[in-house]
Amino acid sequence: MQLTKEQKEILIGKKGRILQYAMKALINYGDSMGAKEFIDIKSAHTSFISIKYLAMIFLSKGIQPTEKDIHEFYKEISKIQVKTKTTINPGIIDLEKWKEIGASKETRKMVIDSTKLAEKCRILPTYSCIPYITDNIPMLGENCAWAETSACLYANSFLGARTNRESYETSLFSALLGITPKYGMHLDKNRSGTALIDVQCKIENLCDWGVLGFFSGEQMGLGVPVFKNLQRPTVEEGKQLASAMNVPGGFSLFHIVGVTPEAPTVEEAFKGKTPKATYIFNELAKEDIYKRINHKPNGKVDMVFLGCPHSTLKEIENICSYIKGKKVSKGTRLWIMTSYPIKASAKRLGYDKIVKESGGEILSDGCLNMYYSYDAYRENMPNLSRVATDSVKQAINVKRSFRSNVVLTDTEKCIEIAVSGGYYD
Repeated sequence: MQLTKEQKEILIGKKGRILQYAMKALINYGDSMGAKEFIDIKSAHTSFISIKYLAMIFLSKGIQPTEKDIHEFYKEISKIQVKTKTTINPGIIDLEKWKEIGASKETRKMVIDSTKLAEKCRILPTYSCIPYITDNIPMLGENCAWAETSACLYANSFLGARTNRESYETSLFSALLGITPKYGMHLDKNRSGTALIDVQCKIENLCDWGVLGFFSGEQMGLGVPVFKNLQRPTVEEGKQLASAMNVPGGFSLFHIVGVTPEAPTVEEAFKGKTPKATYIFNELAKEDIYKRINHKPNGKVDMVFLGCPHSTLKEIENICSYIKGKKVSKGTRLWIMTSYPIKASAKRLGYDKIVKESGGEILSDGCLNMYYSYDAYRENMPNLSRVATDSVKQAINVKRSFRSNVVLTDTEKCIEIAVSGGYYD
């Protein structure tokens, strides 16, 4: 790869070991992807879960860091500030309600320590998978380095930004250096549509948007889908579509004709090329996916989980309209995940009180699936033998991670299940 004078100095260690490692890793990454040079980025979105996890990134593969290694790493990286606006994907726990969700003091301390380190590095400790709602909103054509599969899809497809589907490691290296290899979605030639998805049925709720996304991922796997005959989505509908697509697929960009900035028409979405295939999404296809994802849904529901990706304020408002004046059934938990700024707004508007009085919880910063990665959580985790959710991504994840039976249905029905305590078809 072609390097600038400054990049060469970083590579030989003139700016310290941490940046030298990051530069070497990005060069190897760029070489493997056929990139010839780096480009500057306007923002990054990465993961910053624990100091031990971060230390492992900068050590040789397979080596577990000692306490001395972690201490030395902390001293080194705390002196470095990221070169661009950087936000963080969901962490492990809600720092204000850590007791309610059964987290240990050790886990809480781990998160607090990593939060303090993030602040030293000038990273925004947002702990959210929807940075594009409140904290990190790239403009049309801006180059970024984002991890989190639904966030990068949203940034490319709705905002017209340019990011590849980065790993947590590469996005962190890019944040520290302010650059990313120029390949993939940063190049015009790779942003044209490859296959057409013809929508021939009604998309009636958030859950349906997720099912459409899952269908796209299953049918295509890779490429750039172009959606035809699809109504203009809301922000909430768009994030459900994006989040579900990469459960079975590997996308960085899709086009909705008349919505995506680069796709005012079908012809322009394909940039004059002929679609490689056409896939029909109709009622039969939709019903088939619901049938396959719902796994032994009948019976007592232990948790109703909403907020994957994190809930917007509008979604919380809707949930409150369904739950107000009702009570969550004993033995069932209602969790609504969101980002901290949205939770603060929900509290100011009285939504938090409505949910709390019903027996539910609005939680921020974390994600239910982070439980599975930490032994400290497994001992305190609530029973999750059956989970109801309006998110295709969460439905698949809880089945994989917790071996839960799954009820996938729309938001209003999820609240009915929370109140009744079970699902009986």
